[in-house]
Amino acid sequence: MKKHTELEKLKGIGEVLSQRLVESSYDTIAKVAAAEEKGLENIAGMNPQKVRSIVTQARKMTSETEKNKHTWSKDKSGR
Repeated sequence: MKKHTELEKLKGIGEVLSQRLVESSYDTIAKVAAAEEKGLENIAGMNPQKVRSIVTQARKMTSETEKNKHTWSKDKSGR
């Protein structure tokens, strides 16, 4: 299975850009979400507008995942 398939869920990221991200150690949506925009701008094919777009998308996806994980556990513990 291709490691960079997960990154292709981000709008604007196709096979070539996802491969470049993986090669630059951004191999998960969480890593893209945590990335410094300057680091992503150094990847061929990434311009500042695209970087902002994918970082925003990645952060939204990771925050929704975290909310879903924690909401359930908080409800069970009564906190």
